[in-house]
Amino acid sequence: MACATAVVAALGRRAIKASRLLRAQVMQDGLTGLANRRYFDETIEREFRRASRQGQPVAVIMIDVDHFKDYNDRYGHLAGDECLREVARAIQGCLRRASDFAARYGGEEIVVVLPDADGARANTLAMRMQAAVHALALPHECHASGVVTFSGGVATCVPRPRTDDWHALVAEADAALYAAKAGGRDTVVTC
Repeated sequence: MACATAVVAALGRRAIKASRLLRAQVMQDGLTGLANRRYFDETIEREFRRASRQGQPVAVIMIDVDHFKDYNDRYGHLAGDECLREVARAIQGCLRRASDFAARYGGEEIVVVLPDADGARANTLAMRMQAAVHALALPHECHASGVVTFSGGVATCVPRPRTDDWHALVAEADAALYAAKAGGRDTVVTC
């Protein structure tokens, strides 16, 4: 009986460990190590509802690596993958609060969600992230600055009570991102 109990306990521990590993793999982007789009969708919905209940702000920063197609064309896709990993690490390294998180939104786009953050804090953090990416000094001969940069869009709101439509907030951040790109790139626009 003791042997059977030990075997069941060992198998149970392995199953729990395997379940945790599988959950991490399902929720993590394999290239950058950031959260993936699925995790982003789940988390922003949860944070948006929480912010709505508590009357607190939530901010979103949309980030797009400038001229990334040109980077891939010039340096190759393996170098492009490494560039995305470096940029993701730099952005993740700027996040200090446990509730803040970054996710790969798609392609060379990264989204950052900042619960309980007003526009000023979100803009300051976006600028810090931009400085961290500049500090990488990753060569980019196809870009006027000569190094990899990003454009960013920041949007913040205090959701109305019983509101769970976070899509408008993301759309505002995306619109601000495109305004940054249209304004010459390597900048952050806050709406």
